[in-house]
Amino acid sequence: MLKLSIAFITTIFLFTGCTNQNLSTPLTHNLEKKEAIYSIKQAKNISMQALVNQVEHYPVIFVGDHHNTQKTHTFFAQFLNELEKKGYNLYLANEWFTPAQDELLKEYTDNKFDTATFKKKVKWDKFTKYKWEHVAPLYEAIKQSGGRLYGMNISKKNREKISLKQFDKMNNEEKAFYDSLDLGVTAHKQLISPYLEHCNKMPSTSKESCEERMYRVQVTWDTYMAQNAAKIAKKVIKTPKDKLLVFAGALHIEQNLGIPLRFSRLSNLPFITISNEKIEKDKELKIDTKKADVIYIYE
Repeated sequence: MLKLSIAFITTIFLFTGCTNQNLSTPLTHNLEKKEAIYSIKQAKNISMQALVNQVEHYPVIFVGDHHNTQKTHTFFAQFLNELEKKGYNLYLANEWFTPAQDELLKEYTDNKFDTATFKKKVKWDKFTKYKWEHVAPLYEAIKQSGGRLYGMNISKKNREKISLKQFDKMNNEEKAFYDSLDLGVTAHKQLISPYLEHCNKMPSTSKESCEERMYRVQVTWDTYMAQNAAKIAKKVIKTPKDKLLVFAGALHIEQNLGIPLRFSRLSNLPFITISNEKIEKDKELKIDTKKADVIYIYE
């Protein structure tokens, strides 16, 4: 009996040791370095049509954007066009715009003016350095499908109030939003922190570190966009043919720790995530298993 007990304890110890060792190593898909659409759920490359089929049962699709990258925007425009061919009703909530611009966005999709005029009316060149020719096909695809565009981001003015803790300039609604910010998601902070290290080198008049303020701003972005995405989803998702596409920077989407996390606190609608990975010449192509459900790999 004693021998059996010792053998049992030894077996448990060995398996526990193996488990702890495996947990310390990030799990990745090691892929061939070529352009492809890779489904992490299926662990294989898939076609555009297979991707369209894969999103069938998801009313909400989060898409991570690599800003100013033509290939990723071309891929997404093609995806929108294929969804439209399947008869889906398309609604696009975009990081570039705020809810205050929704009426202007509606006028555009209602064909009150063309895409060139739309660029002028939103004053694109004043608020961003990103290339209009990369994003215009996305808006045209939504317009041609008879869909709608929505803004979901917080204004720069209100973002600055939160960054600098300017409570005296906030109204009651803004203060309530500030109080709702969850800065305690440690996994999210671990994800974001490496991207904020450079900011402490910048001059500042604030007593807080730049890293602390910028992390609060990141949570502000994710929370505000999630709240608006949930509101829009509740408004537009009425039938199995309705799709809300939430289009924001990849860091807001990946690992389900930014917008998707906060969206899931507000809505029970199922969602799927799509992001991107650029092929680097001198690096192996390794994709984290939790990066997103689907990855567009490009050179």
